[in-house]
Amino acid sequence: MNNEFKAISISQILPKIPFWANLSSEEKAIVSQRAITKRFNKNQLVSSNSSACLGIILILSGGIRVSLISDEGREVTLYRAHANEFCVSTAFCVIQQLTFDAIVTAEEDTTVLVIPSSVCARLMDSNIHVRAFVFESSTKRYSQTIWAIQQMLFKRFDQRLAAYIIDAYQSTGNPEIKKTQEEIARDVNSAREVVARMLKEFATKGLVEIKRGKIVLKNIEGLKRLV
Repeated sequence: MNNEFKAISISQILPKIPFWANLSSEEKAIVSQRAITKRFNKNQLVSSNSSACLGIILILSGGIRVSLISDEGREVTLYRAHANEFCVSTAFCVIQQLTFDAIVTAEEDTTVLVIPSSVCARLMDSNIHVRAFVFESSTKRYSQTIWAIQQMLFKRFDQRLAAYIIDAYQSTGNPEIKKTQEEIARDVNSAREVVARMLKEFATKGLVEIKRGKIVLKNIEGLKRLV
C-alpha cells in the first residue's frame, strides 16, 4: 500500500463503495482480500484496451483523464474524474457495452483503489446492485462523452476556450491557470496553434494575460459574454 494511505486500511475505504452495503458477507470478504491501492505518476497510463484490464477504480487522490487517440495521434478528451469518483472505463474487459478504445491517463500524481477485473466479473454475475452501479456509471460517462462531442461540433472555438478558462477559474478560485498551451489544447480538443492564436486574440482584448506556462484571467465578465 502507498505511504500516503498507510494510516488508512482498505477496510476503512471500502464502505465508500456505493454497493458495499448490498454485498453478501462472502462478496465483502472477496473484495476485502483482493482490493488494492495503486499509485500513478502524472501523465502515466492507467489503462487502455491494449493493456491489462485493471478493474473498477475509486480515485482516492489526484485525477484521471479519459480520452481517445486517432491514428494520426490526435487526442480527444472525453471526460475527467477526480477524488472520490469512480471510473469503470478501466474495467472494459467485463463491461461488454464499452466497445471503444479509451485511454485513461493520470492528470496528476494519483492514487486509486482497485477492485480487480476478475472480482468485478464475479460480482456483476452474482449481484444485481453491482450491475446497476456499473450500468449507471457507464451511462453517466456516456452522457459526458456526448457533451464533449457536442461542444466540438456545435460551439465556436472562442466560446469553448472562454468556457474552459471560466471553469478553471471557478473550480480553484485562482485567476492563474497553470497550464501550457499544449495542455490546454488537449483539454479543449484542439491544436496548440489554434489555442495560441485565440489566446493572443483574448489578450489583445484584455481578457487574459499570457505568461510562460500559464495564463492569467483579467476580465471574467468579458469571457462570460463570449460564452
